[in-house]
Amino acid sequence: MIQHRPYNNKIDVYSFGIVLWELITGNLPFQNMSGVQMVSAVLNGVRPEVPPNIPPTLAYIMTHCWDSNPDVRPPFSEIIQLLEVAQEVVLRTVGTAKFRGCGCIALSPTLD
Repeated sequence: MIQHRPYNNKIDVYSFGIVLWELITGNLPFQNMSGVQMVSAVLNGVRPEVPPNIPPTLAYIMTHCWDSNPDVRPPFSEIIQLLEVAQEVVLRTVGTAKFRGCGCIALSPTLD
């Protein structure tokens, strides 16, 4: 989209990978860059640093989603399967999910 070329859902796959990184780290990517610097960096293949302590399945999903070659990025049907595998790994190794930046406030639906 940035280069005004035709696009498909692979740009959404890239965005999903970035959002997954944000959820895992609790940070904003490229936060020390201006918008122009960020666009230039992304077009030159710069990606956020993958935390070393996350399950490899989640690291794989993120990096596969933001691959520089859109044709290599997985379809969402594959991402769902990968997330299901990651869920099993996280539940087996971590037990309870812990999110950085989470206020740990229990949310319950209100009935009107």
